[in-house]
Amino acid sequence: MVRDWWVRWVGRPSLDWCCALTVVGGHLTVVLTTGRGDVLAWPDREQRIDIYTAIATVAALVGSFVTAAIAQYAAAAGPRMRILRTHPVQGAQFRRNWLGVLGATLAVAGMCVLAMVLDTTESDPGGVHWLAECAVCLGVVRALRLHWLFGRVIVAADSDLEQPE
Repeated sequence: MVRDWWVRWVGRPSLDWCCALTVVGGHLTVVLTTGRGDVLAWPDREQRIDIYTAIATVAALVGSFVTAAIAQYAAAAGPRMRILRTHPVQGAQFRRNWLGVLGATLAVAGMCVLAMVLDTTESDPGGVHWLAECAVCLGVVRALRLHWLFGRVIVAADSDLEQPE
């Protein structure tokens, strides 16, 4: 069951958005039901802006790591990497995953910049901080995907080094 879910998740980067929205929706439900746990509503506006800035900065840093990882993936030239890239299913899956992770870093940074622009009141009655929470959740899920991608590329590249062509 877990393996089936994992295989489905790996093949569909768009599910990351569903995961992030489900977590944020669940948290919003808990907050609306109990009136407790709205962590990003506790700080004042200046602290929230600092939080949004920090999230956007981390996303930008991760984006630079993703770019380096894509360069590593593109530069690897062994037979296993060639097979991985040209495989009819896994090749397309890897490309979707790399582009999805890179796109998510841009989306996370963009959502946080948008939250900075829209969060104009001391208590955030419009709930802009939920946008930042969604950005954090998406970033976490995509970080897991990035970790998986790095692992796959490293294993394939190392395997190519172990066995000469």
